[in-house]
Amino acid sequence: MLPRTLAGAALALSLALSSKAARASACCGTGHGVGHWLAPSERAAASFAVRASEQIGSWTWARDFAPRAASSYHRELRTDVGWMVRVHEHVQLGIAVPLMVAWKGARDGASSGGGAGDITAAGRIDLLESGVSPWIPAAALTLAVALPTGRPQGASSDRLGADVTGLGAAELRPGVVLEKSWGSLQALLSVSAGFRTRFHLPTGESLQLAPRVQVLAAAGPAWPSGVSLAVGGLYEIEPWPTRDGRATPGATRERTALLAVLACDITARWTAIGNLQADVPISGIGREEIAFAALSAGVRYVWGRHD
Repeated sequence: MLPRTLAGAALALSLALSSKAARASACCGTGHGVGHWLAPSERAAASFAVRASEQIGSWTWARDFAPRAASSYHRELRTDVGWMVRVHEHVQLGIAVPLMVAWKGARDGASSGGGAGDITAAGRIDLLESGVSPWIPAAALTLAVALPTGRPQGASSDRLGADVTGLGAAELRPGVVLEKSWGSLQALLSVSAGFRTRFHLPTGESLQLAPRVQVLAAAGPAWPSGVSLAVGGLYEIEPWPTRDGRATPGATRERTALLAVLACDITARWTAIGNLQADVPISGIGREEIAFAALSAGVRYVWGRHD
């Protein structure tokens, strides 16, 4: 399992993945769990993070990237409070509660709104510990459950949907995490799939989202000073949904993003975390998705297993 600085950095990675729930379009689901998994020496951890994001463009059906129009904008400010606890030697459970506010503008007007987002509960079961073999990584099964506690599109009173804070559907996201270290170099690979419940659009139509597969890879050094750096990439793919039980014509949705996470142990218990994440504004690596750039900062407080 990863050391404490990189375990804390996973919080910033998880926020980068989960912010899409606030966009509340048919493409979107939450990210892969709470994400701030505990290091071997930790019994529990509490976290707080603030994340600011802005739309930079979108990918079209033909995979072309189109920059955001000068007359429109979509900005979001989100805070997440998280808690993770070790309930067994190899079992962790956690929860994350988001609050958000959004500002949207178009050629014919602007609006803002916000509120509580979709709450996410997550769990992790360690299958293989690190050190079993020089070539075999540590492995764990993960499961995230997102509850539709935010305001969905169907309940929005805003013309631009600025007050939408949730998808309007529950999500079950099983996944696998692989972790490996080579001296001071740490690496993480996460693969998960989100299965969402059926929900209704403002028109009354029933919409069933297809499973959304998410792949995250990150690696970087961890120094004895308590500083770690992780750089990685994210890829998501989702087939077109069904409406009222009928397949709808459309292209598979895709997005590709880059991430960089810097974590620093302030004290033996406090860790500061900064994250930069951006969808890559290049044609050919996305389809039918809105592209965002985001910057986040947070802190993490831990309790040791022998406190």
